[in-house]
Amino acid sequence: MTRINRRAIVAGGGAAMIAATCSTPAFAHDGDGPVGAWTPLADMPFPVQEIYPAPFWKAPGATSGLKPRAYNILINAGGLIPGGQYNVTDAVTYYDPADNQWRYGAKLPEARHHIALVNNNGYLYGVGGFARDAGGGWRMRANCWRMSAIDAPWETMASLPHPQAEAVCASLGGRIHFVGGRAPAGSQNRNWSDHIDTDEHWAYDAAANRWRALAPLLTPRNSAAGAVVGSVLYVIGGRTVNDGNTGVVEVYDPMSDRWETASPMPQAQAGLAAAVLGGKIYVFGGEYFSPGGGGVYAQAWEYDPRKDKWRAVAAMPHPRHGLGAVTINNTIYVLGGALKAGGEDTSAVLDKFEI
Repeated sequence: MTRINRRAIVAGGGAAMIAATCSTPAFAHDGDGPVGAWTPLADMPFPVQEIYPAPFWKAPGATSGLKPRAYNILINAGGLIPGGQYNVTDAVTYYDPADNQWRYGAKLPEARHHIALVNNNGYLYGVGGFARDAGGGWRMRANCWRMSAIDAPWETMASLPHPQAEAVCASLGGRIHFVGGRAPAGSQNRNWSDHIDTDEHWAYDAAANRWRALAPLLTPRNSAAGAVVGSVLYVIGGRTVNDGNTGVVEVYDPMSDRWETASPMPQAQAGLAAAVLGGKIYVFGGEYFSPGGGGVYAQAWEYDPRKDKWRAVAAMPHPRHGLGAVTINNTIYVLGGALKAGGEDTSAVLDKFEI
């Protein structure tokens, strides 16, 4: 397969804000097609792609004795945008389903794209990602930051052992797991060509404020999606630089520190997003590259871990990649991304998906 320089494609693409065009939900049912319902919601404050949003949980008062409870919001930080300084933002935005409104939170300490957000033990963490310099270089970072409340400043925590980005990041067993993606191939860390796919798997212990290595991913790859069901972590799809998209699915058991394979996706997709609803994993969108160009996927899939089976669900009304998917209160919110492969037509769309 022809090797594609994705950084050049993304950096060179123009973008325009694409608003939701549907005014009514898009329904599908078992009798007449894949299941699921899509409904357009309020656009994000600005178009943004290459994002890893998360739900945010509020820590309780010191004397309440309760577990952390949900703010009931989804939050995004950083990303690639059509304008701004070097097309990377430090903005933090959040969406409240209660009033269908977006607002701004405390900015990141430094602009990032591909920074992974994860909720862990009542804090929101931002891990890894790229900083972009004046010449357009993608400088991979090892930073780990966290915030305790939406208006609180970000704290600096122990960095990853070395720079890593485009990884799967999830909270599992009280720890943050940061798996796969890309890492510097050597001493250079400025261009896409300086980075290679990695199988590295790190776990962060907040009590000790340190990272340690765990069993490596079976298939090194970047731009995969991740989801936790029960007590295991799924890494789904993605791509490698030399071989393009993959539909491989691998499952990590923290009790045995082992990976196993599961049934692959029906279609290989990369730059996709995943969320869990009712004990099943739902996977959305992505992109592909080819010698003739590339494109984005509208396809959405449901994976049942109990049966180890996939099926199609209602396709996205706005096909895109570099998007995010977050579950809040039995609803999946799918946001941002780009409507074309690479950097073109960055979107501010927010849709909700329900079964």
